[in-house]
Amino acid sequence: MISSVQPISILVFCALFLSRTVVGKYQENDPVILWVNKVGPYNNPQETYNYYSLPFCHPPGNVAHKWGGLGEVLGGNELIDSKIDIKFKRNVDRGSVCELELDPAKVKQFKDAIDNSYWLEFFM
Repeated sequence: MISSVQPISILVFCALFLSRTVVGKYQENDPVILWVNKVGPYNNPQETYNYYSLPFCHPPGNVAHKWGGLGEVLGGNELIDSKIDIKFKRNVDRGSVCELELDPAKVKQFKDAIDNSYWLEFFM
């Protein structure tokens, strides 16, 4: 019995230790990733869409995706790196993140989202 308890206790200890190290701590000026996730109408939380289904500014180049477990995927979660430059404890002046030219179709998409009380989901 003792021989089977030791491997389990070591496994539990390693899992707890590794889960603590993943959280980490930020140092001043460390990059902070803003993950964009999904959008959807407030009155129907089961109806969700990819964040970039609305015509927001897309990040340049290839973006990183962060996939969770099966439950998160079935829940419509698709974390995408916004590539917005954010540094920990660094003050910045107000400015624009990107410029977007809005044609009538894009304006209609945003107007429909506002009329349907869409919400946005981000994670840091």
